[in-house]
Amino acid sequence: MIIQTAPGGFENVVRIMADVATIIIALTLIVIGLVAIAAALKVRGMIRRVRGDLKPVTRHLEAAAANVQYLSAAVRQDVEAVGKTVRGTSERVERVAESAERRLNDIHALLDVMQAEAETLFIRTAATVRGVQMGAGSFVRMQRDPDAWDGADDGDGPEPARPRKRTFLDD
Repeated sequence: MIIQTAPGGFENVVRIMADVATIIIALTLIVIGLVAIAAALKVRGMIRRVRGDLKPVTRHLEAAAANVQYLSAAVRQDVEAVGKTVRGTSERVERVAESAERRLNDIHALLDVMQAEAETLFIRTAATVRGVQMGAGSFVRMQRDPDAWDGADDGDGPEPARPRKRTFLDD
C-alpha cells in the first residue's frame, strides 16, 4: 500500500504555477485565434474591395477581349477573301496565258501556211516568167527564120523541136 503524504508548500506552488501557465497559454491561444479571425475578416474585406475595384477593369478587359475576337474574325475573313481573289486571279491569268499560247500557235501555223503559199506562188511566177521568156525567144527565132519551123529539112541535122503550146489547164 502506498501512503501518500500531504503535499508540501513547494509542491502546491509548483502546481498552482503550472495551472496559471496553462491558463495563460489557453488565453494566449484564444487571443491568437481572435487575432487570426480578425485578420482573416480584414483580408476578406480587402478582397471584396479589390474585387469591387477590379470589376470595371474586368469589364473593360472582357470588352477588349471581345473586340479582339471580333477583329480577329474580321481579319481572318478578309484574309480568306484575299486568298480566294488571288487564287481566282491566278486561275484567270493561267487561262489567259493558255489562250495566248493557243493563239500564238495558230498564228505560227498561219504563217507557215502563208510561207508555203508564198513559196508556191513565187515558184509558179518564176516558172511562168521562164515560160514567157522561152516563148518570146521562140517567137523571135520564128520571126527570124520561119522556114526552120515549117518542118523543112536543110540537112544540117534534126529538126528543132516545136515548143508545145501551154494552156492554163497545164498548171
